[in-house]
Amino acid sequence: MGAATRIAVKDLKLRLRDRSAIIIGIIAPLVLAFVFNAIFGGAGDPAAGLDLRFGMVDLDGSQVSRAFSDVLESVEAEGILTLDPYPDQAAAEAAIDDGDIDAFYLIDEGFGQAVITNSSPTIQVIGNIDAPTSTNIASSIAEQYSSGIEATQLALATTAGLSGSQVTPELIASLQGDPSSAAFSYALVDESAQTRQLDATTYYAAGMAVFFLFFTVQYGVLGLLEEERDGTLVRLMAAPMQRATIVAGKAILSFTLGVISMGVLIGATSLDFLMGADWGAPLGVAALVIAGILAAVGVMGLVASFARTAEGANSLGSIVAVILGMLGGAFFPLGSGDDFLSKLSYITPHAWFLRGLGELAGDAPWTNALPSAGAMLLIAVVTGAISWVFLNRRLSQ
Repeated sequence: MGAATRIAVKDLKLRLRDRSAIIIGIIAPLVLAFVFNAIFGGAGDPAAGLDLRFGMVDLDGSQVSRAFSDVLESVEAEGILTLDPYPDQAAAEAAIDDGDIDAFYLIDEGFGQAVITNSSPTIQVIGNIDAPTSTNIASSIAEQYSSGIEATQLALATTAGLSGSQVTPELIASLQGDPSSAAFSYALVDESAQTRQLDATTYYAAGMAVFFLFFTVQYGVLGLLEEERDGTLVRLMAAPMQRATIVAGKAILSFTLGVISMGVLIGATSLDFLMGADWGAPLGVAALVIAGILAAVGVMGLVASFARTAEGANSLGSIVAVILGMLGGAFFPLGSGDDFLSKLSYITPHAWFLRGLGELAGDAPWTNALPSAGAMLLIAVVTGAISWVFLNRRLSQ
């Protein structure tokens, strides 16, 4: 076992014995992740708490009106809404008063004939005044279907005009499979968003993990200043080893504490009975975690290299960690536009870490995390190199 490793093991035992690293690296971020998810988790999910309960009153009973019911029933099968049929308007209104449904569709007699004769068919939407969101959604669905009917009516009228005939059921039947008949049907497709986004639970779990990571790795680099304050650094320097070995030992300790903290937090928050966070492909998460820890070690090492005392380094490190955490979106999602704040956030490892996890959302391949991991490694190399030079120079003095 090398001298640097022995130094890291000795310090690790001390940190675990006084429980400071356990509290800052595991307990605090885990508790705050629970709190943030409990308070703001629903706000991060647009569909959270949305219960669409609709009714259908079909007084027409034509093929066209039944097609609208079929569309809604197909959407119901996807778990997006619930649809209940009612014999008449009075029964549906009573269901609204009882709170069974939020809105219902009323299709009067002659709806199908109006479509064929190129008239103006109407689908009425009657909703609960206390459920405006559900009513607006029901109206939007009806408007979308009506737009499809109007497009189809135009196509039928154009076809009839060009052929010199009238719009008849036979003409409609002859156009089956034609693009103009597509308005009578619908299709649910799964489209990948251009920008991936973490769900609220995973976001707050990851945000707290990377935020407290900087406080956790600080124990390693601050240990060098504490050794200097307590007078034990002189003993270490008197040992038969290079002075750079001491700095390397503290860096190994910081990295080890970061691995333990992130590993426990990822494992704990992934459990369904705790939070059920979905971190994504394991290889991609591992790349982000390693790069993030190295970046945190480099940044905190840079802070320690400019501080005069251990207390000053602790205070300055806390300030830097909080500023970077807020700027990187560890507490609340930041925009990804062209504004100055959005661009400034990418100087922080936090923003790259969360962005990398976002790229892994939706069962994406682990390679999607590599650009963000590369950005954090760049931060780690720059800050780590500077801190290495200054900390070794400090020992030589």
